[in-house]
Amino acid sequence: MEKKIVRAHTNIALIKYWGKKDHALKIPFNSSLSLTLDQFYTDTSVVYDETLTHDIFILDGVERSEASAKRVFWFMDQIRMKHGITSYARIESKNHVPEAAGLASSASAFAALAKAATLNLNLDNKELSRLARLGSGSASRSIFPDFAIWEKGHDNESSLAHEIEGASWPEFRMVVALVNDQKKPYSSSMAMDKTTEESVYYPAWVEQSQVDLNNMVTAIMGKDIVGVGEIAQENALRMHASLMAVNMWYFEPKTLEVMNVVRDLQKNIPVYFTMDAGPNVKIVTTEEYVDELVSALSGFETVVCSPGPGAYVL
Repeated sequence: MEKKIVRAHTNIALIKYWGKKDHALKIPFNSSLSLTLDQFYTDTSVVYDETLTHDIFILDGVERSEASAKRVFWFMDQIRMKHGITSYARIESKNHVPEAAGLASSASAFAALAKAATLNLNLDNKELSRLARLGSGSASRSIFPDFAIWEKGHDNESSLAHEIEGASWPEFRMVVALVNDQKKPYSSSMAMDKTTEESVYYPAWVEQSQVDLNNMVTAIMGKDIVGVGEIAQENALRMHASLMAVNMWYFEPKTLEVMNVVRDLQKNIPVYFTMDAGPNVKIVTTEEYVDELVSALSGFETVVCSPGPGAYVL
């Protein structure tokens, strides 16, 4: 069987996904909205082989143990059950994004795996989005280019992402300030679960997120960078506030340093920060302000990202 490689890009949420209503199906409490990035991605191939007695997972040239590949093997089992595939597979993946650093490596990884493992089935993007969600909630959005919304839904059928039609914005930029690319102190899943179970702020976060999402769509369609930035920044701060209320946080001194630089620049130019589960800061702006932003952050490693493509065969 010929080996085809699928590439999927990471996405960063402008309206965050934070909290699962259904753990098994990864159905969230709130809908979310993201931008797929051109600079960070995962390349994956899946070759089914009847002679194998178990799946083999090779990441960045190293075969992973069963313990560290547990999530990948579980995901492959779901695909086999759902689509009547009887063979195990050799899965090879190359990650062009730091792992577990809050840069959405699981989003690109499971979006690429979902498509690569089902290439012969010719699934449409809706079906791929549902499938990718089982591996990592945010992977449902990496199937699509540019801006995508993951509708929370209420069951496996209704919880899936879609592209925002007519929202192409080539001048939009997201600048990633890398504060620390090492593994974060606790996983997103663990932090999410603790927040949903114990944070007194969590119900307010869910309620406000729906308002934020509606306003964000309006701002994106109007190419209103100030609107997009202000909504994204406040949405991120509210998410982190709900987490800090259970005595957990991802901010490091340098995270706050970047946030303060951005807040200072905001007095004159439209630049706004957002953060996920991890210390790295993402800054949204448009092309014309990138140079000024990058030079203000000269002490940090920065990566300038444009809107990226959906998952595709290389």
